[in-house]
Amino acid sequence: MPESRGRTTRRRTTLAALAVLAALSIGTGALTGVSSASTETSTPAAPPPPSAGEQQVSKDVVLDCPFAAPAGSQQITLTASATVPATVQVGSGLKFRSLTASFLLPHTVAAQLVPTSSDGIRGGLTLGLTAHQGEKHAAIPIPFTIAATPLPENGDVKLTATADLPEQTITVPGKVSFDLGAPTIALKSAAEGAAEATPVACTLLPDQTTTLTSILATQAPATAPSPDKPKLPPAPTPPAAERDAVTPKDDGFPLVTPLNYVQVTATSSIYRLGATVASSKTGVLNGSWTVILDPPDYIPRDPSTISGVVGFRPVTATFLGFGFVPVTATVEFLPVDYRNSKLIDLTGQLWGGVRLTTRVQVMARMSNAKVNGVPLDLGPDCVTAKPVSLNLSGKYNATTGGIISTDPNSPDPDYRGFALPPFVHCGTTEPLSPLLTGMASTAENLNQAKVVNVNFVECASNKFPDHTKCKPIPDTPPR
Repeated sequence: MPESRGRTTRRRTTLAALAVLAALSIGTGALTGVSSASTETSTPAAPPPPSAGEQQVSKDVVLDCPFAAPAGSQQITLTASATVPATVQVGSGLKFRSLTASFLLPHTVAAQLVPTSSDGIRGGLTLGLTAHQGEKHAAIPIPFTIAATPLPENGDVKLTATADLPEQTITVPGKVSFDLGAPTIALKSAAEGAAEATPVACTLLPDQTTTLTSILATQAPATAPSPDKPKLPPAPTPPAAERDAVTPKDDGFPLVTPLNYVQVTATSSIYRLGATVASSKTGVLNGSWTVILDPPDYIPRDPSTISGVVGFRPVTATFLGFGFVPVTATVEFLPVDYRNSKLIDLTGQLWGGVRLTTRVQVMARMSNAKVNGVPLDLGPDCVTAKPVSLNLSGKYNATTGGIISTDPNSPDPDYRGFALPPFVHCGTTEPLSPLLTGMASTAENLNQAKVVNVNFVECASNKFPDHTKCKPIPDTPPR
């Protein structure tokens, strides 16, 4: 009995400490050079006017944007603006406040994107900002979000994109100029769900200046420590052309190809925990590739469909709760109907045979938790209050597989990450849902996910008559 009371006391002490710390947040460490530090922030509120030492900067650039037919290519003037300091001290943070990018979208383009004007339009864009200092330069991709905007009855529609660029750190004194690049714009009807918007890669018209601002970096005081030599981040790879989802026609001849020996691994990076949860290898059941052939010529319809079901075994994750409390827990990703099935539906649209987009919904469950080695009885039904929605896309081939993932720099905000909803039904003797929610949940699309899918159909062909030479196919969980 004394030993039992000791365990109870330690456990309550741990819970009390975590409850006090639940209000704390986690920030990631700043990178040196002309770089950024990722922080968890919601859409910024209206900024205050420029203060002493700050300046309002603005730059117009003329773009050629190849929208789809019938509207076709359009010339657009984009205005980028921000509030920045005139000077910044080496090693301190440079903050771009009130960062916006606005442009007039031609009526012809808006009309073909949003047939029903009452729906409005939303989306985002990725704008490259390149910092130049002497012979060195660093590319900074900035994802902007365009909130749902109503369309006027006539005329063009003004769209304003906002971004919250984390602080930049300059480590060498001298003038630093920031030049605008050509954006990739992704727009869709505000009434659409998770269908991925079609990115439009614009180009800058020649013979124009693109410098948004120049800022003088002054030497830090002699007593200040000298930061490390900067490591410039690599220039981002432009996103491949992606197409939006369409409603399939009612007619057509379906050509269904079974997909055998499909192996899947998945990883999820949870922002607030600073942890990555990696699944064990598993397999796709009832995998198929469906192509619709349209009469009378039976031309393949685009997109085709990849579908199947998959189940993941529980995995043990280790992380630091609130940044410093060691925690281990069993984590599971389950179907929405997790009480009756353990298999998750995977259905995606394969565009041009080379790019897959999909929306996956799963429930996250935690169990067998230990805080500082002390068991934390979460109970059997500690799950997210609603499904986790994952919008994934990437290069993919139906016969060889590929990788689909979120992308924090995607021009479409829906594909930049995923939110982790609050937890419910946690704790058998005391309510622990608020504790897990404060420790792991996010309202913004800050978490990242990646699914690697490899098709071993070649193992079933005559090229590999000896099945022992094939890569092992993992077991799949029972239904």
